[in-house]
Amino acid sequence: MTATPSDRNPSNPSRPASRVLIGLVLLVILLAIGWSAVWVYAANRAEREIDAWVAREARLGRIWNCGERNLAGFPFRFELRCRAPSLETRGGDPVRISAVSAQAVAQIWAPNHIVAEFTPPARVEELATGRVYGGTWSLLQLSGVGDLSGRPQRFSVQAHDPKVQDAAALTPGAEARPLLSAKLFEFHVRRTAAAAASAGALDGLDYASGMTGGESALLAALGIAGPVDMSLQGNISAAADLRPMPVAQRLRAWAAAGGVARLDRFVMTTPEIAINADGTGSLTQQGRLNGNLTLGFSGLNELTQRLDRAGVIPSELAPIIGALALVGKPTTVDGRKGVSFALGFRDGTLRLGPVPVGVIPPLF
Repeated sequence: MTATPSDRNPSNPSRPASRVLIGLVLLVILLAIGWSAVWVYAANRAEREIDAWVAREARLGRIWNCGERNLAGFPFRFELRCRAPSLETRGGDPVRISAVSAQAVAQIWAPNHIVAEFTPPARVEELATGRVYGGTWSLLQLSGVGDLSGRPQRFSVQAHDPKVQDAAALTPGAEARPLLSAKLFEFHVRRTAAAAASAGALDGLDYASGMTGGESALLAALGIAGPVDMSLQGNISAAADLRPMPVAQRLRAWAAAGGVARLDRFVMTTPEIAINADGTGSLTQQGRLNGNLTLGFSGLNELTQRLDRAGVIPSELAPIIGALALVGKPTTVDGRKGVSFALGFRDGTLRLGPVPVGVIPPLF
């Protein structure tokens, strides 16, 4: 019998290769088991963090509920699925908001960044008045980023094709004109640290918002045809306390903390009207307004006439506003010819340039 080459060579090179392959397979299996253990541990930790966050929110007056909750997403993310989610606020103007379902997702390497989507419709109930509204959308997405302690640092809302209606309009077969609708609405807020030079100062908030293709039954009733496009951005200092509370109480606390509101940019346009503004404002300890505002209008006379016909402003005020337009500074508002006004507020007194033109009542 003739010996094969492998029989003559006791050190068969295929055997070490087989051992390497088996070793790699075992390593992959061990890594999979280890990763599974890590994911299960992190998922349990996430569940405890969710419970702690819900309890913390409840102490701040925001009660979150979930009819049925489960956690999935293995192997690389966490998916929290919630049936019949709801939020109820206590303090200020209490409301209860509910939706059909929600799904929140966080990647395992960034568990502090959560993105949530909600399934329509939603029901919004003003608990003090009993008024009920319905909301629908094609996509509603919320995004939040927190620090290691769970404190929110950034928050965003983006709604595609949102509509706000009377709750009766959500009944199958019912038809009603939306109270408010848009092609897109978005809102972003970011916590900003207090300036180091301001000892004891509270954190502030950068904000930005925008809307395209907005329609409103209220504006239509005033003779202001849509669609409305809007954008604004700015900052509010000393705004760390975000608990629900009455507006007067919030403004009083904000004034006591030395808060300043800065409007960097505001633009609102319709096919016939354009408005822009920027400025700053604050409140005295007595609730009176201080600050300045640069306000630009295109189509001011047309807007005044429509508000006059709708009975929103007194008839004798319309010609006064028209006369004021003559003293405005010529400018462009979103590319249209218009006028701008430099308004000042000193201890509640409204000034047009150096001339006092009225008094604004205390805001609390």
